[in-house]
Amino acid sequence: MTPFRACRAILCLAIMMPPLAAIATPLPPNWQMLPPAQQEAEKGLPSALQTPLLAKNQRALGQVELLVSLPFEQVLPVVQASLAPLGNFNAPVQRTRVAYMDHGWGNVLIARHPQLKAEFIHRYRMPKLHEAVEQGALLAEELPLREQRLQRDPSVDALSDRMEELRVEFASWQASARQKHGVLGRASSTIEVRVMQVDAALGRPATVITLSRTDDWPNPDGGLVDQLRGFNVMGGGPSPRLSRRGVPEAVFTPVHDAVRKLPGAATQIGVGAADWLPPLPANPRIVEPRLSTPGSGKDTTPAQRLLRSESGQYYDMRPLADGSVLLLSAYPDALWRWAPGMGDTPQRLWQANGDAGRAGLSVDPRGRNAWLALQQQIIVYSVDQSTTVIHPLRWAADVRQPISGGWKWSWDAQGRPVAYDHALNGQGGIRDVLRVLQPQATPLADGQAWVYAQRFDAPRQGVVDGYPGNTRIKPVRWDGAGQGFWIEDPAGLTELDASTGRVNRVLALPRRFGQADTQDDAGMAQWVPQPIGSAAGGWIAVGFVLMEGSRRDPGMHVVDVASGQVRHSLALPGRQSLNAATASADGRLLALGSNNGGDPVLVVWNLQTGQSLSLNPSRAACWDLRQLHWAPEGGALVGLCGDGVARWALPTNW
Repeated sequence: MTPFRACRAILCLAIMMPPLAAIATPLPPNWQMLPPAQQEAEKGLPSALQTPLLAKNQRALGQVELLVSLPFEQVLPVVQASLAPLGNFNAPVQRTRVAYMDHGWGNVLIARHPQLKAEFIHRYRMPKLHEAVEQGALLAEELPLREQRLQRDPSVDALSDRMEELRVEFASWQASARQKHGVLGRASSTIEVRVMQVDAALGRPATVITLSRTDDWPNPDGGLVDQLRGFNVMGGGPSPRLSRRGVPEAVFTPVHDAVRKLPGAATQIGVGAADWLPPLPANPRIVEPRLSTPGSGKDTTPAQRLLRSESGQYYDMRPLADGSVLLLSAYPDALWRWAPGMGDTPQRLWQANGDAGRAGLSVDPRGRNAWLALQQQIIVYSVDQSTTVIHPLRWAADVRQPISGGWKWSWDAQGRPVAYDHALNGQGGIRDVLRVLQPQATPLADGQAWVYAQRFDAPRQGVVDGYPGNTRIKPVRWDGAGQGFWIEDPAGLTELDASTGRVNRVLALPRRFGQADTQDDAGMAQWVPQPIGSAAGGWIAVGFVLMEGSRRDPGMHVVDVASGQVRHSLALPGRQSLNAATASADGRLLALGSNNGGDPVLVVWNLQTGQSLSLNPSRAACWDLRQLHWAPEGGALVGLCGDGVARWALPTNW
């Protein structure tokens, strides 16, 4: 090519560039069309489906929403015309009450109309909460906090049409078109489009367009031979087809270009309706917990293995005053006793005929008597008598049995089993109650019946819905006699009247689960043991699993019962869960246990000084720590591991 011809070619390209730039689809910052080479690899994806996909921050999106500041009637024909070359999108226009505005736009509606939301709460939510106060499920001083929480919740009752303002109608149109690809048409894609009027949500003429496409193609590793080779009884073989959801350039660009050219369109782009929720100011009541992590104190004394077992052979354990250990196994359901000198062959004390159901194992504070509670029997073991006594389990005439699953078990200050259930058929108009029983007769002679009577139906269970995290009430393992019945619930720690189950006190707690939230700190943690309390120490410890990015920080908040203040927030940073927790009899020490891989992680805190002691991890003595219990003599911790039982002796000065 001569220099003249080269210059002429460059000039021609320069002349062509402005029109090309003019027709390119402009996207906001951090939005882009991701070419196939930069997308996550999809096994066997046909070439016809290898297309640029709409992405945000280099991550392909499953759908996109375009908000256009124009009436629905003006936007819909433009969308239909721009999609016509891609298929036959036939569907009627629907008209629905604003109260039933879905796809997240109902949340936008009530969040942008706080006065409407406040009026709805006042009319239809607060009367029920006042009724709950009369029934003993709430305290009157909890009502302002409950009302604030309802006001801050963007999803509260968007579906009610009892208010005149929510009975107006909005228009929507939703359609799809399917395409086949390849010579045999074995790959396909379905384009889905929704156009919805959102004037009521935003307080001005506005229409939102939602676009997505689902691609479907044969799995190259899902043929008949692969199905037979990879067959699994639990999950079958590999799927014969694969799919993905995205927003291809060929779907997005025609619609985006068409609507943004409309006069006054002021088009905005988002992933979903939540992108148009107004920001909420931080709740000044919420204070993030200050975590206390293990200090430099370490003990090098090696752990002692007491018993080696097959992986997962035992699922519950309690140490006794004579140095022996009681163990529960499944398959078969049996109670075992290990004592020094038995090696790895414990003595079987009892075995069920078939499935024994949900079981609870407990001991008295001195470790001299133990109880195994089953759905049909109570088994009592005495260290002093070296005997096992079996009592048939009976229920008082007024005790209503659980609908399914059987009774759950906690224990009282003497260590005796306490039956409870999250019941669904309470009396007095309360549907959800915490039903608690108590021993009516605890006989000594073998074969005599152990009788349980109704203690109370606590209506608190019926007011825990709508909270994040795990909303099940958890009884506190409280060792104090003659005091209230403590539970953990999403609002915090609640003391119930020991006779009636009505609420006496509620102690607020810091965040217990998930990422930091400037709006709400309610909710219970998963992957933590049951809360424990010490009457001697005057505290209750409640588990938490806090998230910072992808890292978990499990631990326990230690709450002063008298003042309601948090004494400590003890954490084991970076562990996946809090497997175990146990308190010394005097309430001075609290031990927390977890795992690092399969290696145990054990830390003991002195709750009076705040000092900590990390015990020597030993995979050889304990793989996969699952439970911790204080030895009755008080100088050691005994742990149930995935492969047996181990013991950690504490230094004398601890």
